[in-house]
Amino acid sequence: MPRLLLATPEGQQVVELRAFNSLGRHPSNTIQLLDKIVSKEHCIVERRGAEYVLRDLGSLNGTYINGERVAVGGEQMLRHGDDIALGSTRARFDDGSGKPLAPPVWSPAPAPGAPGAPMTAAAPPAWQPAAPVAAPSAPPVSHQRPVPMSAIPATTPAGPGMLPQIPLSVPGPQSVTSPVQYQPYDRTPTLDDPESVPLPPLNATRVDMNDQSRAIGTQIAATQKGFLPYDQLASNTPQLQADYERLRLSHELSREIAMERDLRVLLNKILLTIFKFVRADRGVIFLRDASGELRPGASLRRDGTDSPISVSSTIMNHVIKERATVLTHDAAMDFAASKGKSMILNRISSAIVAPLLHNDEILGVLWLDSETLAQFQPKDMEIVTAIAAQAAMFIEINILGKKIEQEIVNRERFSRLLSPNIAQRVLSGELEVTKGGQLVQECTVFNSDIRGFTRMSEGAEPQVIVDMLNEYFEQMVEVLFKYEGTLDKFMGDGIMALWGAPVAHPDDATRSVACAIEQMEVLGRFNRERVADNQPPLGIGIGIHTGPLVAGYIGSSRALSYTVIGDVANTSARLCGIAAAGQILVSEQTLARLAERYEYEELPPAQLKGKGKPFRVFNVLGRAPAVQVPASVG
Repeated sequence: MPRLLLATPEGQQVVELRAFNSLGRHPSNTIQLLDKIVSKEHCIVERRGAEYVLRDLGSLNGTYINGERVAVGGEQMLRHGDDIALGSTRARFDDGSGKPLAPPVWSPAPAPGAPGAPMTAAAPPAWQPAAPVAAPSAPPVSHQRPVPMSAIPATTPAGPGMLPQIPLSVPGPQSVTSPVQYQPYDRTPTLDDPESVPLPPLNATRVDMNDQSRAIGTQIAATQKGFLPYDQLASNTPQLQADYERLRLSHELSREIAMERDLRVLLNKILLTIFKFVRADRGVIFLRDASGELRPGASLRRDGTDSPISVSSTIMNHVIKERATVLTHDAAMDFAASKGKSMILNRISSAIVAPLLHNDEILGVLWLDSETLAQFQPKDMEIVTAIAAQAAMFIEINILGKKIEQEIVNRERFSRLLSPNIAQRVLSGELEVTKGGQLVQECTVFNSDIRGFTRMSEGAEPQVIVDMLNEYFEQMVEVLFKYEGTLDKFMGDGIMALWGAPVAHPDDATRSVACAIEQMEVLGRFNRERVADNQPPLGIGIGIHTGPLVAGYIGSSRALSYTVIGDVANTSARLCGIAAAGQILVSEQTLARLAERYEYEELPPAQLKGKGKPFRVFNVLGRAPAVQVPASVG
């Protein structure tokens, strides 16, 4: 079958010819040449009977056959072994007869306008007759039919931890001949306005003239390759070298960032490491915030300046959608259909953009770009893809470490505030404690205070008082947590506790009174130990009231504490204030919820501060005796 043998810096590429073949740098051609000296629509190779004819399409830099330029708009019959030169692209025609044919030799050509380069046309290549040698062993690259995007699967099979391979199409034409006025940077690292990106069908064949002179657009989705066993690679030296390079990069990255706990420093080190291996001018790492939006976490310029870096949302959105790395040699051309003004204004010529994927979750995006056309090679893309995968793992570890540290802080905070079992339910997410206040329809507030504490403190050493309070609080809080109360705060020698916030039980009032009675019993044992040590006994009074209030985390953004606000809390404190040592005073509202489980006596109405009329007060004496029910005699 007739074909073209194309010389590239990575070796020979074979393209089988159809009846009609268009060549040029634009993606709409059946053979796309990634060569900036080639015109967008450069020439046509078509079959006429049993022969193939090359027709020039008015190319700026000309089409050469065996060193002779084809007339502009003219045509010439192709013969077996003819050398064809289009810009810096070198090809040799094979008529499919099976006659031996040497492959063409690739050499870089100067770009137009470069020193020593022609102003309007590339110098014609020196032609030599094809020497008869063995037929090339490189497999042919068959033309692909254009495939609609809807027919492209989201992913193709990949091994564990691999990125999917995504066929990535290139949008339609856009003129690049008119001069562009570049605008200065004037924004912080951010995404430009989202744009709709309609993508036409895939091209048939792309030929990448992979040197500094080739430049115009390709977008490649990377596959992160796994490592094969040595016995499968022992004879494959290039693959062994590539695997070694990946291991070396992995080691380098691990050495630089593995122990870093500060996320911002970690991101900066990732960029610094990448810049050692990839010739990027600018780099930005974006991470998703709590709302799912991408925010810049770190940025770096090779020139060392701190000027803002702007990126293209067109490319970013595509990477996120396809979950695959994109390499573009000429962003303005590759994404022409999106009218990506940001790529022109911000001088984005070449770019590698990789998703930061971990456990199939996108943590962010790694952006690298350059103002130079065709700055990056496929090897760079593989390096960036590998680094992005490893960086995503370290970022996830860092984020999880922060979460664990925060959980430890929260656990410590909640363990001081809530009983252990309730604290565990809150930390596991089973119960929610939200920031800010919320109305609680019914909450029981408990206040206790040591009687005569001020007088006791006057003649004692401060350290003795502190030790005594710590021992006293330790025993009282143990009882409080036993009945699943919430410790609101310590107030000097006083304790404030809650039942009903943040966790409610149907018998919160009963629990609070049961806690008060047991605290009195524990205090009795504590006092006997104090008396044995020639220390004065302690006496406490307790006040309990039930009703609606506001509960939640209240305070400044730097210092929040869980507490309650309302008349119920004030009334409980007032009852505690009038309680004598050994008394447990409850309000009428609390008593109504005790269901006659306790013995009590009503005291004379008290005139509490802030109350307009006398307040009914009840003193709980203890648990009601159990009712003896005689066994039936049958």
